[in-house]
Amino acid sequence: MTMRHEIRIAGSGGQGIVTAGRILAKAAMLCGRHATHSQAYGPQSRGGASRSDVVISDREIGYPLVQSAGVLVALTGEALNRYRAEVGPGARIIIDERAGVCGRSIDDDDVVLALVDTARSISGGQLIAGVVSLGVIQGLERIVDTDALIEAVRVGVPHRFRDENLWALQAGLALVGSSVR
Repeated sequence: MTMRHEIRIAGSGGQGIVTAGRILAKAAMLCGRHATHSQAYGPQSRGGASRSDVVISDREIGYPLVQSAGVLVALTGEALNRYRAEVGPGARIIIDERAGVCGRSIDDDDVVLALVDTARSISGGQLIAGVVSLGVIQGLERIVDTDALIEAVRVGVPHRFRDENLWALQAGLALVGSSVR
């Protein structure tokens, strides 16, 4: 049986969503898996809608786009409202605690955490919220090897931001009670 994971990270520009998708795809490849990464964002570089989709498989990927996400990270209420209907049965939905859900209720199975506030506590801004989200995904799902994810962060961000992003990954893991060595 083929293993296929479909992950969507969505929010607004300036939250490091595209970077997070690239890092996750790189970590999967470091684990010897196949991975695709696609992205969509509005015309504004900061503040407009942004989405990063990653497909990971142990075989060649015939269709590279997310069809039914098994993991959805929503960093804004708009992202939750837009993409919640596109998740698969039993999907893990991770929501930033400040994401106004715009009339939608939070389900009992949803994981609600301070993703953006955690990023702000590390960097003063929300640019690393995507990497905090990767730590949470890793802590809950273990889709890739933790060592590969750490290495993908190390090589996936500019040197001057490396430590900050590694702290963000650790902080995401800590939010769900996991840790890196």
